[in-house]
Amino acid sequence: MVRAFSLTSESLQYFIGYTLLHARRAVIVSPWLSDVELRFPVNEHLEDRRIGMLDAIDELPNTDVTLIVREGEDHNDFIRNRLPQGVSLLEIDDLHAKVVVCDEFAYLGSANITRGGLALNREVCEIIENEYDDAITYVSEELNITLPRDQS
Repeated sequence: MVRAFSLTSESLQYFIGYTLLHARRAVIVSPWLSDVELRFPVNEHLEDRRIGMLDAIDELPNTDVTLIVREGEDHNDFIRNRLPQGVSLLEIDDLHAKVVVCDEFAYLGSANITRGGLALNREVCEIIENEYDDAITYVSEELNITLPRDQS
């Protein structure tokens, strides 16, 4: 049985930060994706506990990150043009899902990973255990999106 808990969309900033800090692999799926401010727990890797997502990804090179966005959306140009080295970007034309997944957990909800989705809009957000124990398998099985196993 999969355990789950609800989360305010504002708390999603912390969940993404926690995931980037502790996960071996993270897949962030959002039709629209912005360089949102994330919040991090106390740690020895980041000087600032509030930092933009792209800077955090760049400063936390031990996490393998894949971003999946909707193809052709001008909103995603900022992210597309400033990807940190080693980050994979996949664009899918019919994407509507919003998921942040690592090997242990998955966020599912209505919030795009944008300022509106995290701070302004009323969104439904839930964290569940990743029953596949693997982020790539989760994305393949639940979203029918194939990602390469080795992304280094």
